[in-house]
Amino acid sequence: MDKKNFETPKQFKPNTETRKIMSDKLTAPKWFDWDDIQKPIQPSDVKISLLEGRKWAIAELTGIGMPKDDAQDNVDFLLSGALNINYAYLRANITRQMPADLAAIWPQWLAKLMNNEPVQYILGHAPFYGREFMVDDRVLIPRPETEQLVEWVLKDAGETTGKPISVLDIGTGSGAIIQTLMLENPRVRGFAADISSDALAVAELNAQRFGLNYLHLVESDVFDALDDLEFDIIVSNPPYIAMADENEIDTNVLEYEPHTALFADHAGLAIYEKIADGLNQHLSDHGRAYFEIGYKQGQQIVDMMQRALPNAEVTLKKDFAGLDRMVRVVKG
Repeated sequence: MDKKNFETPKQFKPNTETRKIMSDKLTAPKWFDWDDIQKPIQPSDVKISLLEGRKWAIAELTGIGMPKDDAQDNVDFLLSGALNINYAYLRANITRQMPADLAAIWPQWLAKLMNNEPVQYILGHAPFYGREFMVDDRVLIPRPETEQLVEWVLKDAGETTGKPISVLDIGTGSGAIIQTLMLENPRVRGFAADISSDALAVAELNAQRFGLNYLHLVESDVFDALDDLEFDIIVSNPPYIAMADENEIDTNVLEYEPHTALFADHAGLAIYEKIADGLNQHLSDHGRAYFEIGYKQGQQIVDMMQRALPNAEVTLKKDFAGLDRMVRVVKG
């Protein structure tokens, strides 16, 4: 990729296999209108309104001890996500009959909710930066705070026309970060790495849905499979939770989301250390790197990146909650 040559490096094999979406999960917005989604074999003969289905689900959830506000939030998220509508539209149409396919799957979905499964995994998709990304238990669920990291990268990248920019996403998971950058800024040439082949399969599905056939994916532990490739921008939301902080994590996260994408050794700093070791080699001159971090790790990561690149400008940024959440490194 030297001198803006964006021919596909050998590590990033073009995707030749077309993956079919076949799962017991319903993995796309408005799933009952999609031909390639597996639907219930027998649509429900039960005629039930959205209001009745909602009341029943909330009563069952509160009956097992879930706080009423949490029960309402979960059920409304599930209904609006399945129907691909916002909350206002759901409220305005709450007395309408529930679609037959949704009525057929509704008891199974409620059972999963009662078993503490995240709503996003039940639906098979999660919102991120105004789009819906397919997710399941192979990848982390995208979080709103990560949207702030994407916003920072987009703001710094500036114009959406001009010379292309090579961007590497380390630990891509569902692909939400790199694919959003590509969709929002056509200058971005996307490269995504993850240690998990299962996660890369999900990222590939999302890329296909969004028509990003030119997103290049590679199975790699940070830079291990990338030889001497350089990138204009490197972005990463790696696993950063320390094992000692497990008690701070919600139960449903611990039970369902992949631990390899949550926890890291060395008090949560292990992946940042590995990135820092290779940053000078893989970040182009005057390139920029962006990281999401744990709220207690700010100064440690700033110091780590400054040691790795003594002439770099390293900036720590807070999220909307006032917590240290992002670091930017501008190579000198």
